[in-house]
Order: sequence, then C-alpha cells, then structure tokens
Amino acid sequence: MSEIAELEGRIDALAQALMRVVAELESQRLLDGQRVSAAWRRARPARLACTRQLRASRGVLLQMADVLDEARAHRANVS
Repeated sequence: MSEIAELEGRIDALAQALMRVVAELESQRLLDGQRVSAAWRRARPARLACTRQLRASRGVLLQMADVLDEARAHRANVS
C-alpha cells in the first residue's frame, strides 16, 4: 500500500468516526446536527479555497455535511 493510500484510509477513518459521534449526539438531542452541517459548509467558502489542499478540504467538509443531513433525513423517515 502506498503512503498516500494509507493516509487516505486514515483520513476516511477519522471522518467516519466523527460522523458517527455527531450522529449519535444528535440522536440523543445533545447536539444540533443542522447547525453542525451548516457550520461545516461555512468553514471553507469557495472564495478561500484557493489551493489544491484547501479545495480538497472544502470538498470533504461539504460531503460530510451532506452525509450528516442525509442520515438525519433517513432517521426521521424511519421513526
């Protein structure tokens, strides 16, 4: 496995862990998931994502916000 692939795997694991923690706290009504996803979307505006790394960071934050919103919608439909 290349170092890049290993790093990608580690980053994905951290993102997955964070998503699970946020979803659990949201389910227990200890955290406002809508505010979290909105904050993630605002954290890296397109106008400031001027390097390759910042564009990648922005993409991940937007993706995580979308997944959190989708999980919330799914939980609402299942309840």
